Amino acid sequence: MTKKLKIIGDFNFEERRIVSSFVEGKGAEYIYKEVLKTIKTGVWYDPRTERMDGGSTLLAARVDSIVRPLGIRVTNLADLIRPEIRRMTEGEYHFVTPDIIFRSMKDNFEPNRILIEKLVPLVEEKLGVLKLPCLISGFDVKPSKDKRGYGVEIVPRSDFSVLYDGRLVGRNYTEVFSCVDRNKLPMLSHSKFGIVSWQSAKDGLSSLSLGRSGNIHSYGSGLMTSSENGRIVLVKDVVEKR
Repeated sequence: MTKKLKIIGDFNFEERRIVSSFVEGKGAEYIYKEVLKTIKTGVWYDPRTERMDGGSTLLAARVDSIVRPLGIRVTNLADLIRPEIRRMTEGEYHFVTPDIIFRSMKDNFEPNRILIEKLVPLVEEKLGVLKLPCLISGFDVKPSKDKRGYGVEIVPRSDFSVLYDGRLVGRNYTEVFSCVDRNKLPMLSHSKFGIVSWQSAKDGLSSLSLGRSGNIHSYGSGLMTSSENGRIVLVKDVVEKR
């Protein structure tokens, strides 16, 4: 006699620990207007779609600081390897995190050299000594009286972090990874096995972004460089119902 099977709801559902959104919806206009008090370029708002477009490191840091009191944050490196975040690029957009990678005192881009002068004492105060390369996170930006460079000051928040790690050294080749460690840094591999490519600059200051191709970039570009295909992605943790 054939055993009758009973249907059960045990399937391989994708686990979601966060929910995500572009800066889009009724709250987007407020964020846009707040951002314009500090950052005047590289950011756009469309009232028809209620969406803010543009993406740069300093823009991401300003948005991150605005939304933190709401229990929301801007994507970090660990978020960029999540499948639900990667699908949002649709091969069209690139996402930027609110982090600066500081690799060396040398930088060919003048605004970066000026910002390095301001970052050095902050790193030394946090670590006790200047140790490079490091990942700088947990900061806001405000207009600076010094109009050189980006025209902004880096303002450490209560969660200001400077993480020294040798994996942040710029390389001439691409590495891959599939997961991050407890510091949210990639566990890099020299093999061909991995879901994400890590491509980095060798010196100076770098942004951290997920490109349209699905690779993670840490290039020495301008930290206020933006385009209409750039996006800031907001995330918040999923609270499990009990």
